Amino acid sequence: MRLSTSDPASFELPRPRPGPAGRLGGLRLVHPFPSALNAAAAGLIAVIAGADGVVAARLALAMLGLQFAIGTANDLADTARDRIGHPWKPIPAGLVRTRAAQIVFTLCAGSGMALAASVRVESLAVGAIGLADGLLYDLRLKGTPMSWLPFAAGVALLPVFAWVGATGSLPVVFFGIVPMALLAGAILATTNALADLESDRAADTASVATKLGRRRTLALNGLLLIALQVIAGVTSVAAKTSFAWLLAELAGAALGGLGFWLARSRDEHTARLAWEIQALGILVTGVGWLAGLASVGLLSGR
Repeated sequence: MRLSTSDPASFELPRPRPGPAGRLGGLRLVHPFPSALNAAAAGLIAVIAGADGVVAARLALAMLGLQFAIGTANDLADTARDRIGHPWKPIPAGLVRTRAAQIVFTLCAGSGMALAASVRVESLAVGAIGLADGLLYDLRLKGTPMSWLPFAAGVALLPVFAWVGATGSLPVVFFGIVPMALLAGAILATTNALADLESDRAADTASVATKLGRRRTLALNGLLLIALQVIAGVTSVAAKTSFAWLLAELAGAALGGLGFWLARSRDEHTARLAWEIQALGILVTGVGWLAGLASVGLLSGR
């Protein structure tokens, strides 16, 4: 991983020391929103699996540390590219030094792995695979048309991490749940690519959106989103889950649809908001779906 460049842009006059608002902006290094969302998902899924509050909290914090590490590695790897496409990010904006970011990565990765190990060896193993998957995205496949694959795989690993952390095993029905999580990850990968489309074009960076174009990427996102919601709804109705969990799925579908509508914007900030809303919608749908299946006993067996 290259953490510095020899181009003239690397040799700049020292920037003024940032004020409180600037230092707060440095928190973007760890990608707080998606990291917190993943942590919340891990904790909620662990509770659905039967974990007590302490175990669920440890798994959530472990996921938070691992996601902080992956987000920091992402910004370290993208420093040169971000000078062109995202100069407001913490490292190119001078809010966080490269050495400090490296220390943050080490501490977050180490604490995440330690917390995962404190629950079960199984959660440690899945957490290590998830960290490796995130680094594969950051250091090798981001900026390529295949970048969606580790992105989607990371989402698919999340329920596995939480469930094995809570129970030490996986029910057979997870052979159906993991593909659904992979589908959810593919949805978020395409929305993320749309949010970065213009900056990726400016930096001559390849992605699924730069290859397919805006309209086809948006159409793909919509089709995948519909497929996810239909499968979740049909299986929930067939399993006769309670109306409350069906309402949660509908609320998630509404948020996902709002995210899709906002993703049509060419404004990067609006498109980034679209990703966040769609991610929240998928979390609500997924938790409602899993909780509903668990409530009728479909997730209790091996």
